[in-house]
Amino acid sequence: MKEAVPIVRILGIPFSVMGMDETVSYCEDLIRTGNAHHVITANPEIVMLARKDEGLRNIIEGAQLVTCDGTGIVWASKYTDFSAKERVAGFDLTMRLLNLSAERGFSVYFVGAKPEIIKKAVENLQELLPALQVAGYHHGYFRAGDEQKICDDIQDKQPTILFVAMGAPKQEFWIAEHLPQLNVSLALGIGGSLDVLAGAVKRAPLFWQKVRLEWLYRFIKQPSRWKRMLVLPEFVYRVLKDQKGGAKISKS
Repeated sequence: MKEAVPIVRILGIPFSVMGMDETVSYCEDLIRTGNAHHVITANPEIVMLARKDEGLRNIIEGAQLVTCDGTGIVWASKYTDFSAKERVAGFDLTMRLLNLSAERGFSVYFVGAKPEIIKKAVENLQELLPALQVAGYHHGYFRAGDEQKICDDIQDKQPTILFVAMGAPKQEFWIAEHLPQLNVSLALGIGGSLDVLAGAVKRAPLFWQKVRLEWLYRFIKQPSRWKRMLVLPEFVYRVLKDQKGGAKISKS
């Protein structure tokens, strides 16, 4: 099904240019196949990491879907043959898939975040979406020896969708390593989404989202993110340089 998705390459990384509604519909189609699929929501930081990390790049290439999670990605897509319709952010996609699961009877499993965070996030979700079937969850602060137990539990519970909140790119590596042995139809990394669902972190107000400055709001609220933000100028420079050369930003 991957070939049916309109794809563009931005600095060598393949991105779907589908909008949110199309993406959710496509994810449901993937679920219906019964096979295991990896979905990645990638931003400029992930792109720059993948340019230096062959392992991460291979994981992205092997994913069934890579969405434009970041205003910078949407902007860069305008230099390709097919511009992205809109940003398909990780948190928004997560919420849409959770709502879809509640409507369709899909079960979900969560891995990641601090013990108290994931517990509160699941409690809030069950209050928000009473029909949601939470097959299970486990915090992300586990020892290497406990990893197989978590995988065994997921395999036993057979959730439809697995949400992994370990932060990028750790969550992408974790999914790629364990997905083949898990009975799930869809797996995706959701970064700090559980922190937001638990109420521990507030998402940018709608105004900041609409003017595409959510990244700036997060930086203002969390100045410690400044090192991560340094990749943005480099990303813009690389995109403009490649666009001028006309070589790397093109339709896949």
